[in-house]
Amino acid sequence: MAVLESRPYRTPSPRAVSVAMELTSPAVEMERIRDAWEPGQDLTLRYQATLSEEFWAQTGIEPGEDVRLVAIATCHPARMSWRSSHGFDLADGEWRSELELEVDGAVAAVEVLLDAWIVGPGRTGNVDPARAVHAGAKLWQMGSPTKLKLEDDQLSFPTSAISFERTDRRDVPWSVELAADADPSWSISAGVRLYVNTDSHLTAQIVEGTADDDLFALIEADIHLAVLHRLARWKDSISPAEMQRTADSDHVSLAALGASFAGSLGLQLNEALRLADDEPLELIARSREALRFGKKKEEAR
Repeated sequence: MAVLESRPYRTPSPRAVSVAMELTSPAVEMERIRDAWEPGQDLTLRYQATLSEEFWAQTGIEPGEDVRLVAIATCHPARMSWRSSHGFDLADGEWRSELELEVDGAVAAVEVLLDAWIVGPGRTGNVDPARAVHAGAKLWQMGSPTKLKLEDDQLSFPTSAISFERTDRRDVPWSVELAADADPSWSISAGVRLYVNTDSHLTAQIVEGTADDDLFALIEADIHLAVLHRLARWKDSISPAEMQRTADSDHVSLAALGASFAGSLGLQLNEALRLADDEPLELIARSREALRFGKKKEEAR
């Protein structure tokens, strides 16, 4: 059931505002950005908004008052948000606003959510003049953000290269992260991601696949622990048998990934979850053993 947001001031109808967005750099349709964008490349977006005559009547605001278009771009994986605002001007009988918003390509990854607000002096209807105006009120907002997909979810294991320093992450070469509310039924592409630190000298080797085998073994062992530890959180509310059924029926789910990892370690899923929860060091040791950490160079001699 939809939930309507109630605000203590007059707001316009959804149709009283029209907003259009386009990419100006790279100059491609937003649906094709994943084919044109390269990590590190900045994004420039143009926002255009028009207010109808009904906007002023419905809000009680006088034409020409300080009403502004606010453009927001949010990248949750990068833990970053960018914002810009601009007022409205009367042109050819219409109140219009246009602005550009730049997204830092050095930290952007996976996807960027684009939103737009209209803010201004909200009329509360209070008879007290001191309380009659709600300054900087959010008068209008897009029904839902537009998703700008930067990367192809179908490509191997979900991986992004970003600056850890600029996104307030630990100073390590890589990190495995899962969505905060990811459960066993979530897809792999939405639930888990390997982040490679572009501040590290190891980045190029990892991304290009030229790093030492032992380095990749360490990364994979970290992925084993991260996924199985997350699945272990659910073992009291979702039985191992039910989790296995999810894995069998949906081969791109986190449950299926966990079951695959467990099998590669010679374990049943329920035992792998127990180790992840109770004996994580034992699970790491088993992962490194299964991945032949430190052995491949010896065998090549």
